[in-house]
Amino acid sequence: MTRPPFLRTLRARLVGATVSTAAIALAVLVSLVALRSGQTLSEQAREVSSWSESQLSGRLLSDAKLAASRLQIQREDVERRFATLARRWDVAKAVFSGNTVAASELLRPALALADLDGVIAFDLNLRALTADRVDADLLSANAGLARTPLSAALRTMMARNDRERSTGFVLSLRWDEALARALAADETGTVVDVLGQPLFDDFGEVVGGLVGYRVLRPREPTLAAFSALSGRDVLIVAGPRLLSSAGAERNGVVLGEPSGAGLRAVAGADKVARCIPMAPSLRICAAAPLRELEQLTGKVVSIGEGSSRSLLSTLWAFAGLTLLLVAVVLLILSSRITRPLVRIAETVSEVARGNWHVAVPEVGRKDEVGDIARAVVVLEHSLAERDQLRDDVFRQNAALTEREGQLQEQNARFDAALNNMSQGLCMFSANGRLKVFNAQFLRIYGIAQGALASDPTHAEVRRLAGLAEAPGTGTVPPGPTATATLADGRCVAIRVQPMADGGWVETHEDVTASVRAQARITHLATHDALTGLPNRVLLAERMAAAISEHGRGGRAAAVICLDLDDFKGINDTLGHPAGDELLRQVGRRLTALSPPGSTVARLGGDEFAVVLSGSDLPDAAIRLADEALVQLKRPFLIADQLVSADASLGIAVSAEVDADGDHLLRRADLALYAAKAEGGRRVRVFEPDMEERQHQRRWLERELKLAIESGQIALHYQPLFDLTTNAVTGLEALARWHHPERGWISPGEFIPVAEATGLIDALGAYVLRTACTDAMDWPGHPRVAVNISPMQFRSGDLDQLVEQVLRATRLPSRRLELEITESVILSQDRATYDMLTRLRRLGVRFSMDDFGTGYSSLSSLNGFRFDKIKLDQSFVRNLLEKDEAAAIVHVVAELGRTLRITTTAEGVETPEQLARLRASGFSEVQGYLLSRPLPAAAVPRFLLARNDLIAAA
Repeated sequence: MTRPPFLRTLRARLVGATVSTAAIALAVLVSLVALRSGQTLSEQAREVSSWSESQLSGRLLSDAKLAASRLQIQREDVERRFATLARRWDVAKAVFSGNTVAASELLRPALALADLDGVIAFDLNLRALTADRVDADLLSANAGLARTPLSAALRTMMARNDRERSTGFVLSLRWDEALARALAADETGTVVDVLGQPLFDDFGEVVGGLVGYRVLRPREPTLAAFSALSGRDVLIVAGPRLLSSAGAERNGVVLGEPSGAGLRAVAGADKVARCIPMAPSLRICAAAPLRELEQLTGKVVSIGEGSSRSLLSTLWAFAGLTLLLVAVVLLILSSRITRPLVRIAETVSEVARGNWHVAVPEVGRKDEVGDIARAVVVLEHSLAERDQLRDDVFRQNAALTEREGQLQEQNARFDAALNNMSQGLCMFSANGRLKVFNAQFLRIYGIAQGALASDPTHAEVRRLAGLAEAPGTGTVPPGPTATATLADGRCVAIRVQPMADGGWVETHEDVTASVRAQARITHLATHDALTGLPNRVLLAERMAAAISEHGRGGRAAAVICLDLDDFKGINDTLGHPAGDELLRQVGRRLTALSPPGSTVARLGGDEFAVVLSGSDLPDAAIRLADEALVQLKRPFLIADQLVSADASLGIAVSAEVDADGDHLLRRADLALYAAKAEGGRRVRVFEPDMEERQHQRRWLERELKLAIESGQIALHYQPLFDLTTNAVTGLEALARWHHPERGWISPGEFIPVAEATGLIDALGAYVLRTACTDAMDWPGHPRVAVNISPMQFRSGDLDQLVEQVLRATRLPSRRLELEITESVILSQDRATYDMLTRLRRLGVRFSMDDFGTGYSSLSSLNGFRFDKIKLDQSFVRNLLEKDEAAAIVHVVAELGRTLRITTTAEGVETPEQLARLRASGFSEVQGYLLSRPLPAAAVPRFLLARNDLIAAA
């Protein structure tokens, strides 16, 4: 039988059909795998993009919070340093001494350490006292303070503080023109931190407040350092306005709307940012390049695409091999394996679809079909192992990619941190060879860039840096920290940190400025900035040492307190620079006079102190004090003028029971006070009764304050009589104090205390208001005369007080007569003269009290127009006994008639005195002969009776 051609046989058709079917199945399988792989990659790309955006948003949020924390830490550090500055007693002393130059010299280095732009001090009345700059406009600060929130904050702080519970305030404010003027500042900015702290005097009382400020920088150093370390841009914005930035240079910034992950696009820059609120209307943002997000997403997607391409290539190769194998087997063994081959082909189809664990038939056959079946089994195992291997490779590639990114980021941060450190850094191996160094190390020691490229030893590095060679070779230098002084005078702090492998790390920091500043601060803390003499702190140490020596059986100690007389007159006539030069020359003369081993110190203002030790005290102290009086009278050449200085001195000698130097210094102060009370220009030695008088004075101060507040002060009124008509023209208000325990206290005792302590303002206001109120009930409408102390003119608002009282009591201004002494006119103070002029415009009358007792009464009458002159009662007492007194009385009467001024004689006690005064031509008289001072309730009855008497006559 002839065989048909092969192409027409069943075998050929079977082979063709089988091969075609297998080819189509494999093609469909590869296409489905390719389609599913593409869909999987798209889904993974979206998930990776969302995950990458979330990760970047979280990192930027952490960076923004960290940057805000850095700013808060800086702010708290500035606040703490400023509080320390405000609690220093020398700062309070310098501020309230009135010496702007000394205060500025003391505050400037302290401000640099506290990282403040400026500082200004205010008293309890919120008036600016001084600032860190000598040229600060304090008048403008006084005018602008009330228009800022600082006024209320300062008043609240000073009202609630004491030394035991000192609290300040911190305000974050918009920087505007009013705030800058209130702080006497010349800085510009947008936001400012304002810090306030109370100031205390030696008795622990609040005497004012110290206000510091720090304007937000366009490029904050703290944020710039953080940006350099983190690689992020840091922005501080208020609405659309950029206030401060760190990182890339920017003039403005516009942020888009936040995405689902909280990211905002930065307009005009290929970056995204994450923001958090920092303060009311302020936000702080951390920005990163957009390519960071794109790179992370692209890397993950590219890995998936590569894996898919590899899988498809493998599938196409496997399909080709399978088709070829099927064709060959079918051609050779088709007669024997057609049926088993179909089953095996089905099995292969399952394997092609990814089911690599299907059971393969005919595995036990010993022929080729069995071999094919077993080959299919091997193929299943190979594909399963390859799939597992592919998964392992994918996971390893992902881990390696992540690790590579972390290493690159760490290396970038390490390089940025190393080369942007403020300290120089060197790392040495265990054998003493240099392994790592940064650019700051080269800059500190002036080493050329390539000088350290040959892996030098520790000794060679120190020689190049100009440092003394450390003992030992190839080992860690002894001691963890050392300070080296270079040939050019700079100081470098070197810190050594050993490592576990035997090497070590050195950090080198140029601390020249801090060392010099510390030395300057140490000197200023113990010495007076103006004279260079020891200050109160160093004086206390010297006194403590001297008293301790005396307590151990050694020599006694003495303190001399010296205060210049009429130092204010020198400042007023020659100026404050001349006064400062006088203080310096006085300090030099006292130092030259003092024996070796003694201490000459300036306590403040024009007050000095000398501490002596010896066995012949107090005689040696008295001799030194007398010699100081003589030497100070010798002329000083100041501002091309010869100036002499007088002084008052107080001496106190230590006893073995003295506990500390403060007690000794207080006793010397009491002796000095006694010398000044006796007219000055003399020396007084401490006596025990001085301390008792001081205690009495303190008691009187406290009781007087309570008396004014509780209304214990009563007013009596002494009438003034017209010598022509015998009518009462007016009544003089006199303050009387009846203490619940001590009874009546003389005005001569409590008025000087009120003037010395500042209570005269409250007392004067009380007397003026009460007198005007009482005068409204007097029949006949006589005038009321009120004495005004010269101390009341210091506040600068006496005219406002008088106007308010007249308006409140409705007393006509022509019925109010103010009695002042000629010392007010002799002060030649323009502000005082303007105040008197404003009072005269109100219609108030003026009377010169105690006329004739001053040395320049006539010049006083020429300088200001008075309505009345009151002759002092000392002339009236001697009117009948001394011809000189009678002549003066006659001249004063003639002067009053010539100038058309009312003349009043006080202290009239006898009919003879009244007759002589009437004959001399005086206008008015006042005295016990006519009427004693009357209580306020008795005045109306007295006036009615007096008017009835005159009407009857």
